[in-house]
Amino acid sequence: MSHLADSRGSRDDHSLAAGVCLLSGFTAPTVVLVALLGLFGLGANPVLISLAVRFSGQAPTLGSDLTDSAFDLGAAAGSWGAGLALDSTLGATGPAVVGTAIAALPLIPTITIARAQRRRSATAAIGGNTKYQR
Repeated sequence: MSHLADSRGSRDDHSLAAGVCLLSGFTAPTVVLVALLGLFGLGANPVLISLAVRFSGQAPTLGSDLTDSAFDLGAAAGSWGAGLALDSTLGATGPAVVGTAIAALPLIPTITIARAQRRRSATAAIGGNTKYQR
């Protein structure tokens, strides 16, 4: 399960969240898509917690607890935002729109890191070092 979440989890989350947006007026598909979204989305939690523990040095318990707290804060903020969206003109589609927007947020650092690594690789391939070049 964690391999699936590691290799394709973000793409699956976006597809499922978009499906929930489109099918939120139908009970059965929405229930199935939300269950799948939880299955794929929660598969990353053990990986994230283990990374936090690994990099927390002398305080592994603090690293684990802060990661869990961040998950809880995200769940509370997402629920609050979804509740506001439900009360808006979006109606029943509002929470799915909020969920899709939240699922898209990890794309920002992912794309930024990928571009930076691509630039570094290209610079290293031509034998230059951009740190000392103008």
